[in-house]
Amino acid sequence: METDAKMLATEVKLQRAFVQLMTTEGFDRLTVQRLSQAAQINRGTFYLHYLDKYDLLTHFENELVSRVQDIFQRYPKPEPTASGVPDAFSQLFKYLYRQRQLAVVLLNSPASQLRSRVKTLILTVTGSPQSPAIPAELAQELVAQGVLDFITYWLAQTPVQSPQAAYELFKQTRELSPQELLRGNQG
Repeated sequence: METDAKMLATEVKLQRAFVQLMTTEGFDRLTVQRLSQAAQINRGTFYLHYLDKYDLLTHFENELVSRVQDIFQRYPKPEPTASGVPDAFSQLFKYLYRQRQLAVVLLNSPASQLRSRVKTLILTVTGSPQSPAIPAELAQELVAQGVLDFITYWLAQTPVQSPQAAYELFKQTRELSPQELLRGNQG
């Protein structure tokens, strides 16, 4: 038990240090030495858990992607008529809110594959488009990219809206055309 607690404490320290250094310096300037110093752990302790900074990056990505995948498997696809029923996206918003610092860093980092990996998961939830007027691949790309952009924008705001408020706004934006969205802001 004590070993598990130590491992968890080390993981928390590393994640905080990772987020801090990624925010201030970016992934390219990140080193294991600086990461270890910021996390207040020995470099040897770092290497007990990870091969290098790329392995740590992959670990954080895998953790987030695994949880998002779990959410999408456990909760139903959003339905316009299902009011108040927890769906995949409402649960996604709650999870990302709890992991917002790490999510923002990874979603905005060119070194991270999180954006493309989550986009693939979003495509599985949104399904195939039904409109014959727009090519399926284009429609899927527009929807998935729109979801990612909304999430990235939401999480980067100060202060960050609650997941419930952001989700309600997200649902509203999904039902409006671009013209309707813009018209709503033109007094």
